[in-house]
Amino acid sequence: MYVLLLTACINPDGMLFTKLSDKEVRKQQYLNALNFYLDSTSYPIVFTENSNTDISAEYKGAIDSGRLEILTFEGNMDKTKGKGYGEALIIEYALNHSKLITSQTLVAKITGRLIIENINAVLMNRFPLSPSCCVNCSLNSDLSFPDSRIFIAPISFLHEFIEDKEQMNDSEGVFFEHVLSKHILKGTHPYAPFWIEPIVNGSSGSTGQTYPKPESNKLRTVSYRLLSLRQYRLYSKITGTLSIQKHIAYYIIYSIYKIYKKLL
Repeated sequence: MYVLLLTACINPDGMLFTKLSDKEVRKQQYLNALNFYLDSTSYPIVFTENSNTDISAEYKGAIDSGRLEILTFEGNMDKTKGKGYGEALIIEYALNHSKLITSQTLVAKITGRLIIENINAVLMNRFPLSPSCCVNCSLNSDLSFPDSRIFIAPISFLHEFIEDKEQMNDSEGVFFEHVLSKHILKGTHPYAPFWIEPIVNGSSGSTGQTYPKPESNKLRTVSYRLLSLRQYRLYSKITGTLSIQKHIAYYIIYSIYKIYKKLL
């Protein structure tokens, strides 16, 4: 069901708002992350790179086995729109050229330099009120800005999202995340937050700073799930998709976690 789509740009070559620009450093980060996903998961992987830097020679075994697909193209031409637009082009290229991504696929899009340490738990433990085929993504408190480092989506959602790629322009303050949020809030595809908080290992391409890791304890887990439940309720109110049955189920689950948190 799942395919991991790792988006990559090994050589940004002067891309706007990109502090981490050393291509050798970036390449090693991509290799480290790809090795992690090959070793730590059993999912098919599509590694799609947009600066025409081919690393397939280093992964002949995985490619020949059908587990890994490496796609490389020259898609970094218009740097004035920024790296968000470039990532949208990567997703579009993967949808149009991958043999591993099919109409039945749920794509877990991951920024290719980053390691999601608990990726198996994130994918296996879905939000309890969501259907099996829906969009999963972390959003801020008012749902206006998503965390695009990792999100899950069916192919139909990704095609609709990519249709609006020309709206993305970092120089004008319209980011990849703004367009992603707009499509999530349309409500044409079911949405739910992650039930397990992704643990991100890596650094920001924009700032070069290392991402902080969340605390690992029961209180953090319960607090995160309460936040996810509140975000789900807010999304359902905005889109008018909260049925009576789900409303009741929401309050039962939310009440249980509120009580559990008080006991910690």
